[in-house]
Amino acid sequence: MEILLATSNSHKARSIQALLARPVAHIAIDLPEIQAVVVTEVIEAKARAAYALIGKPVLVEDTGLAIHAWQGLPGALIRWFLDSVGNDGICTMLQGYADVAATAETWIGFFDGTEFYAFSGVTEGQIARQPRGANGFGWDPIFIPDGWTKTFAELTPAEHEPLSMRTVAVLKLRTFLAEHDL
Repeated sequence: MEILLATSNSHKARSIQALLARPVAHIAIDLPEIQAVVVTEVIEAKARAAYALIGKPVLVEDTGLAIHAWQGLPGALIRWFLDSVGNDGICTMLQGYADVAATAETWIGFFDGTEFYAFSGVTEGQIARQPRGANGFGWDPIFIPDGWTKTFAELTPAEHEPLSMRTVAVLKLRTFLAEHDL
């Protein structure tokens, strides 16, 4: 079965294809996203919307960054935080907070037209006091995974991949696909 991935983010598509270790057809569509902090709510709605547009079994991905001091915000709304205030703004808004712990989570949804399946990966860490590093994208310059002093954007790809919440989610998906002969 051909695996279709609906995302407007080509970086995510390349990353997922490499981790799945099989061809993935990237369909570059910008899907509507419900406004929710909880990533699981967003991912199922995106998967169903993608299937409605494409008419074939489809994968979608969404990543959230939950800052503990903000009771989980921005969560799945991180894209809009980055668009409006950027990484610098997030760091500025966290000034004065002693607790800068954060949870990064990726969810991959698969909808075959009947059943919805979700695969998650979680990385715990903290928010840097200022953006650092040039690798990666999005909020990588401000997220420091537990056990490290470098942000995701300062890590080499070899250091980053085993820590990545996307890696964990894709490996779960890969196991599911193999177990179901998909």
